[in-house]
Amino acid sequence: MSAKRIDARTAQRRCPSGAMWLGGLLLSSMAAAQQSTPAVPDAERRDEEPNQQNQINVVRVDEELRGFWEGTSLAIKPRSYYLDRDRDTNPDNAGWSLGGALAYRSGWWLSRIAIGATLFTSQKLYGPEDKDGTQLFKPGQESFTVLGEAFVTARIGEDTGFRLGRQSFDLPFVNKHDIRMVQNTFEAVALGRPSKTGWSYIAAYVDEMKRKNDDEFIPMSEAAGAAGTDEGLALAAAQYTFGDGGLIGATYQRAFEVMDTFFIKAEKSFQLGSDVSLRGYAQYTDQRSKGDALIGDFSTNLTAVMAELFIPNASFRLAASTAGSERGIQSPFGGPPNYLSIIVENFDRASEDAWMVGASYDFKGTALDGLSLFANVATGKTPDSGPTATPDEREYDLTVDYKFAKESVLKGLAIRLRGAWIDQEESEGGDDFFDFRVIVNYAFDAL
Repeated sequence: MSAKRIDARTAQRRCPSGAMWLGGLLLSSMAAAQQSTPAVPDAERRDEEPNQQNQINVVRVDEELRGFWEGTSLAIKPRSYYLDRDRDTNPDNAGWSLGGALAYRSGWWLSRIAIGATLFTSQKLYGPEDKDGTQLFKPGQESFTVLGEAFVTARIGEDTGFRLGRQSFDLPFVNKHDIRMVQNTFEAVALGRPSKTGWSYIAAYVDEMKRKNDDEFIPMSEAAGAAGTDEGLALAAAQYTFGDGGLIGATYQRAFEVMDTFFIKAEKSFQLGSDVSLRGYAQYTDQRSKGDALIGDFSTNLTAVMAELFIPNASFRLAASTAGSERGIQSPFGGPPNYLSIIVENFDRASEDAWMVGASYDFKGTALDGLSLFANVATGKTPDSGPTATPDEREYDLTVDYKFAKESVLKGLAIRLRGAWIDQEESEGGDDFFDFRVIVNYAFDAL
């Protein structure tokens, strides 16, 4: 018998692997340690991996309600992005773009009404037609410009916001997915209440979305893959944040006539010493077709856990996930929340068991202040045969960031270098490739 699993049915019968066991252990430990000393705030120390979105962020209402003109701002955010994928089997992908965003935000009229708009652009500097597929441009390596955001926010009561129009979301499965030149945005109506501790929530109806490599808004069902349809999406999310920084949150999304997605997560920090802390993370996703099942009849799930140890200037993490055997997780409206969603792969294919180790270092306080880096190695295994058989794969990542100090004449300038090597099992039809990126972001206020 092969050392790997033989088919999807065998995979479904087996014990749900170490991820489920670790998840139970993590949640029980969190419950037993509610009285632990608050940990070092790791939110400032987590590495920015834009391919994954597991935070639950809601409609924001400014704490300081400055007047309409007094609070008006115009931010200019240039961006340059170079991406090159050198593939062994499939066609290479390459492109270099210059563009960014122009973001306007008003203050509050009568302390109740504010407006905002963002213009995005991606202009081709380099992009051979035979190397299309970078998602820096529209299909065909075509430059584009789009008014991605144009919204009005109304303040209801003291801290609740009502937002209408073209806007961004930062939620699991419905989010910016800001991994190229231009982010996802949505035409929606949303109501939300933010809170640093206690309950925060958001509820929304999303009619259409503009994907990161397009300048047109299309119905949510069409974005999910059902061409020629016109269905929207409703969502609700809530999160409770404890005084010590621990939290539990959940979101439910119904893409009408397409699928339902339920996501829940929990996080907890533990102080291990005066400057050492451990944070545990656990999440579960249930996803299944609904109504007319416009993209097929399916039911799937994913369980993921992660532990991250923080010491001065460094962190070390270990993560695992396991996916359902019927179909991989679907994420057509933004980045997936899986802790193993890194530079290229999401490690959420059908019947995929995956593990990841990673480490980070920040040179803050040294002669190289402003420099930081992080690396991850993730491995995913799927069945050798059957309807969900796909090549086993491993991804090796390295990200190097440099951000100029606030006191520098170049404050607001950030340079990111990313490299990923994808090693897929060639005997199962895999395609090894190297992904290299250079991203330069700059931001300054014109008003």
